[in-house]
Amino acid sequence: MRTALIGLAFGTAFGALLAWGGMSDPAVIEDMLLFRSVDLFLLMGSAMAVAGVGARILRRARARSLVGGTEIEWTSTRPTTAHVGGSALFGIGWAVSLTCPGPLAAQIGSGNAAAVATGLGVLGGIFLAGWWRARATAARTSTAMGAAAIGL
Repeated sequence: MRTALIGLAFGTAFGALLAWGGMSDPAVIEDMLLFRSVDLFLLMGSAMAVAGVGARILRRARARSLVGGTEIEWTSTRPTTAHVGGSALFGIGWAVSLTCPGPLAAQIGSGNAAAVATGLGVLGGIFLAGWWRARATAARTSTAMGAAAIGL
């Protein structure tokens, strides 16, 4: 229950900050994507800089997470074709819907009815991605079992 309350508090604060920064307004997002305004680029860039520096400071200080108390650490991996494909799909979805998951939650929370349809699309995409991944895994397993059966 404590974890859920912490998540609710941080999520609510994050949504409020997105709305305050204009990131949940489709017109503002459209202006950014069409390079008519750089405000959101500056907002996102400053957020990434603060988060990047802050996370490294926390890792170096061997800080522990608020939820679970685990040490803050991560390993870096090289980008793969899945990252490139996922980024392209994300960008297309962002351009078509004029939102992404964070601002979408803020839009729904602020009563934007059109955002509900976009949210259903996001949930559908998540379902399809899981289905596609399960199907690909099953195909690889089946191929490997067939190869093992004939002694390859």
